[in-house]
Amino acid sequence: MDLDKRSAQRAGRRRPAAPVKKTTDFDFLRAGWARPPHLPDGFRRTLVAIAYLLDMLLHIAVGLAVWNDFAQSPQPPWHPIMSGVLAGVAASFVHRIFVQRLIRTTLGKALFGLRLRQEDGSYPTLWRLIKQWFVGAFLTVATPLQILG
Repeated sequence: MDLDKRSAQRAGRRRPAAPVKKTTDFDFLRAGWARPPHLPDGFRRTLVAIAYLLDMLLHIAVGLAVWNDFAQSPQPPWHPIMSGVLAGVAASFVHRIFVQRLIRTTLGKALFGLRLRQEDGSYPTLWRLIKQWFVGAFLTVATPLQILG
């Protein structure tokens, strides 16, 4: 058989599509991180935790800066503490959704070369990042309340 005919036959064949795994809103907590091949799994989890803490510190720093700026103002237009809290929440929302969507990682993860990916290797959609942010915000508020209650 001629080589060109075989190529044409192969090109006409279609492979069956791989089954798509159903993902949940909590998959980002347990799987999907781009794993550098030279790192053991336990060390990778440590890096993810440190990256998360750095991101959280960034959001808190924005809130503290706004709070300090409003507190130094002779007549603040609004309560300085509420301004700081809202600024920290807004910084978290923008950073974890829009910045991560644009550059495929947050600043804390970028320091360690980590990226959030789904199990099929694709990056999360904007809608998925929004849902993950709200789940994380709920868990951030609910966990201390559960401990206290």
